[in-house]
Amino acid sequence: MGPMIRGDRDKDTICAISTPHGVGGISVIRVSGPQTLNIVSKICPFLPAHPESHKVYFGNLKNSQSGDEIDEVLATYFKEGRSFTGEEVIEISCHGSPLICQTILNQLVNLGARPADRGEFTFRAFMNGKLDLVQAESVLSLIESQSQQAAKLALRQLKGTLSHKLEEIEDDMTWILAHAEASIDFSTEGIEVIEENVIQVRLKKIEAGLKELVATFKVGRLLKDGFRIVLTGLPNVGKSSLLNLFLEDERAIVTDIPGTTRDVIHGDTTFEGVKFTFVDTAGLRDEATDLVERIGIQKSYEAQNESDVVFFVYDIEKGLGAEELQILESLDPAKTYILANKTDKIGGSKPLETVEKTLKNSKFFQKLTDPGAFFTRRVFFVSALDKKVRSEVLKDLVKEFADLQVENTVLISNARHFENLSRALENTQRSQSVVAQGLGAEFLALEFKEALIAIHETLGKRFDDQIMDRVFKEFCIGK
Repeated sequence: MGPMIRGDRDKDTICAISTPHGVGGISVIRVSGPQTLNIVSKICPFLPAHPESHKVYFGNLKNSQSGDEIDEVLATYFKEGRSFTGEEVIEISCHGSPLICQTILNQLVNLGARPADRGEFTFRAFMNGKLDLVQAESVLSLIESQSQQAAKLALRQLKGTLSHKLEEIEDDMTWILAHAEASIDFSTEGIEVIEENVIQVRLKKIEAGLKELVATFKVGRLLKDGFRIVLTGLPNVGKSSLLNLFLEDERAIVTDIPGTTRDVIHGDTTFEGVKFTFVDTAGLRDEATDLVERIGIQKSYEAQNESDVVFFVYDIEKGLGAEELQILESLDPAKTYILANKTDKIGGSKPLETVEKTLKNSKFFQKLTDPGAFFTRRVFFVSALDKKVRSEVLKDLVKEFADLQVENTVLISNARHFENLSRALENTQRSQSVVAQGLGAEFLALEFKEALIAIHETLGKRFDDQIMDRVFKEFCIGK
């Protein structure tokens, strides 16, 4: 895709299929631009000369040259200023035959429209002020959402909850910069425009708002992309059986032979509206002599590093021995859960004190910031034969990592937003230092202007081709 800022190309009338490609009941072809009605009316002669906005018209779509009927269609008209793109738009609903869709597109192109670029409809909505950049990105997030919580989060951002929060911060930033610039202008006349303590109060308010947003990124990303959970441990401790339990599907082969799982096995599931990707890995053991198994073990370590959460699984009958502790000590406690498996073989007992006692002298225990909380929340006694295990473990996981009501919380889930807001936060904190040191309004304006630029880049009020390409290249044709 070429640069999104294209001058005269933005005045073209564009067309594309907006529904998924392939055979289906219906397909929707979107046309947007100044010549939309003029072009479409030549193949949809049933359209009136002055159609009503948001009204659906029914009729036969015809070849513009021969007059042959191509399909029976619905044409929905949107007046300029009242459409998704802000331009005159017509959406043609036709039967979902790839041949019919391509025939209609060919007709539109022959009449003067051009095929839309990736994300060009949304880009035009942004350029015409129908969406800011945060909302434009949320359109893609909504399209790509794979869980209820991800869809809710994207929809709230599309409705402007994050944008409104950023605009409040922007207003406070603009106020500070305006007074700083005024102080510079009147400095030679000895006029004090604003007191230092008033500036500090505003800066602290901005800092608090930015900190609050930046802190939500981890949860926001998990709700958007889902949890990536790796099952690790020695061979033959029941990792594959637990994978099948969590996925509610027989994805992994289960045998009593150690080393059965040699490659990384993935599977997705949802729980309480949150997506989970489970990864079953080869059992970790030093004596693996088979080349394939050794490669599988190496992939296991790589999967652990890329995960959000690690489920360390061990056989409760055998207990936590030297090999188990060696694996545990290589894990990050911040994302580790311990699953003591096969409790059905010991009568369902849950010897938590034994686990605590065994781990107390380990390097893993020494890395724990809150041992009491870890043993209360992160150790589970499970059996792959007990279907209740799935809900018990995942419920606690969601509660600990993502216990937020999306409807009532402003979250960031986009890495670009996180980078920009982190930069704005750093500039705000440096601005506080400038004021505290009494360096003057000129230095404050110089430093704090960078914080405002970061907010403007997030909202799309300041942008260049590189930023636009980075955002819109992820879109599909037709959106």
